[in-house]
Order: sequence, then structure tokens, then C-alpha cells
Amino acid sequence: MGSSMNSSEHQGLPHLRNHLFLRAEHLWEFSILLAVGMLAVTIVGLWVNKPFIVSTVGLVALVFPVAVSWMREAANVAQLRADKCRRLILLSDGLGHEIAPAELAEVRAWGLGVKLDQAPFVKPYYSSTLPFGFQRLADISAEAAFFTEQLAGRMATALKSAFYVALVAAIVALALIDFPGSAVQSSIVLGAKSVAIFLAFLISGDFLLIANKYSDLRDAAQRAYQRCARLRTDGNVSAGEVRAVVEDHGVSLTHCPPVPSWLYSYYRDELNSIYRQSHHVDK
Repeated sequence: MGSSMNSSEHQGLPHLRNHLFLRAEHLWEFSILLAVGMLAVTIVGLWVNKPFIVSTVGLVALVFPVAVSWMREAANVAQLRADKCRRLILLSDGLGHEIAPAELAEVRAWGLGVKLDQAPFVKPYYSSTLPFGFQRLADISAEAAFFTEQLAGRMATALKSAFYVALVAAIVALALIDFPGSAVQSSIVLGAKSVAIFLAFLISGDFLLIANKYSDLRDAAQRAYQRCARLRTDGNVSAGEVRAVVEDHGVSLTHCPPVPSWLYSYYRDELNSIYRQSHHVDK
């Protein structure tokens, strides 16, 4: 996918969408890195028999999850706003409708005070040659869903691998745990290490949860792609049918962390080539 309509036609919305998606993406990535850091710190704490260090690790285990939760909440807000921009552009590109001025003003205010960078898209963003209408909307939605399916699937595989690595690390740490001889020290260290072990398992489960979100997104995108591929060739397609698919796909996108921009950039040209050579609508 690369932009069939330039930025002036959409009043800079592609750049705002890109800015908001990047904000959500960076917050999610930082929260995952923080979770990985917590896992590393807890494992170190399990190997160190100094009560001060282990107690510090236990405190970190209590504080860091709160920070992760707040970052992900902020990421969700940015992602919902970015998806609003995406839907406005999608409908405008597919149906040829102007974006309502009141709605445009409200959305553009999300970038107030921010210097927006150019969105790194390759023109044309959609390869559809169909005229404005619901068949075109189905066509460009099929293309978007195809990209989402492929990229979300790769993210799911990578995160499931991370889950198994984190889980094994937690199990090994638990198996190798040792306690000092002092009864006082043992009670302190045991409590702190218990929190650390719990956190290690929690983090490994977090990877699996996110991986499952990407798996669900991949499956939803696959269904949307198949439905849109059928609807785009249906001369009697109804507005309700297409809008239902588009809205279902939009909901699935907002229930999953954003697909990383670096992954999109890495596979963009290859996926564009595959799609445009294999899945096009003849005039």
C-alpha cells in the first residue's frame, strides 16, 4: 500500500494518522521493553542473596506493572484517534466523499502544537482502479486487510516465541532458587523472591496475551479480506454489507496493539508486489 490521494485533499490527515499511530506504537514498544527489563531484573534478584537487592527487586516488581498499565492506556487513546483518521481517509478514498468540516476540525485538533512529519507512504497508497463507490471501498478494504493479516501473523509468531523464552527463564529461576541460612534473612528474601517469581510468570503470560491479540487480528483480517474480495466484484453490493465488514475490521484493529511501522516498512514493497500481481480487480 502506498497514497492515492495527496495530503492536501485530506487536509494533512495522513500525517496526523501516522503521528498518532507512531505514538501508540512507541508507547506499546516501551511498555514491552520495560516488561522485558523487569524480567531481567527479577532473575538477577533471584540469584543475589543480599536482602537489600532482593527487596529492591520486589519493590520494582510492584511499581513497574503500574507504569506499564498507564503507558498502554495512553497508547490505546492515541491508537483510537489514529484509527479515526484511518477510517475518515478510507471512506473518503473509497466513496469520494468530502470529510465533514466539523469532524475534520475536531480530528485535526488532536495534532495541536505538534509539527507533523511526512507520512512515509508510497504512492499510490491503494492500487484500486475502480470508481468511487461501495465496490471501490470493498476493494481498498481488501487490500488493507491483506496487509494486516500478513503482518499481524508475523507479530503473533514472534511474541509467542518470546513467551516461551520468558516462561522457560521463569521456570529455571524458580528451580534454581536458594535461600540464605538466617531465619530472618530467609523470611525477607523468600517474600521478595516470591514477588519476583510471580512477576516473571506474569510477564511471560503478558507476551502470550499480546501474541493472542495479534493472532485474533490476523484471523479477523483474513475474514475481512475474503469478504471484501467477494464484495468488490459484486455489482449489486449494498452499502450495509460493505460498511459492516469495514466496521468489523476497524473494531479488530483497535483491540490489538498497532502493527509496528518498521515491520510494515520491511515487508511493504514485497507485499505490494504480491498483492498487485495477484489480487487486482480488472477494469
